[in-house]
Amino acid sequence: MGTPQRILIDPEPRLRAPTRAVRLPDKGLRRLIDDMVVTMRKAGGVGLAAPQIGEPLRLAVIEVKGLLTVIGNPAVVRTGRPAVDWEGCLSIPDRVAQVRRAAEIVIVADDIEGRRVRHRGTGLLARVFQHEIDHLAGRLYIDLIDLSELVDTRLHPIRPG
Repeated sequence: MGTPQRILIDPEPRLRAPTRAVRLPDKGLRRLIDDMVVTMRKAGGVGLAAPQIGEPLRLAVIEVKGLLTVIGNPAVVRTGRPAVDWEGCLSIPDRVAQVRRAAEIVIVADDIEGRRVRHRGTGLLARVFQHEIDHLAGRLYIDLIDLSELVDTRLHPIRPG
């Protein structure tokens, strides 16, 4: 299957480092993708970008509503109206904030077989696409907010809805 990897925690500099394009399909990247999926699931996340485990690659895995999506070299094609919702990050544990992002997004990305495909996301999926694409550009969600808006979930549990 895959081997869980250590998730880098902010302010680790590798989270902000430039990433390079990937060329799919690739056996080595297939193993990395398997490791990323196992790591994401073990940590209870819905997305994980390669830089979060120290790999400076334009590659991320996303799992929303049971659908696993691999995106390599993603690019945003179109965004819709903005929406504000809670957001967290495996690289910033125990902290969340209300973040403004597009409620709908269309991206293109290479799939695990190297085909350039179009993805449309709304709601949580749109948010995760944007969050992971930001990681590939060295941005974290905390760059989009005033840090005073961070909520410590150990002190103030956030309940959906």
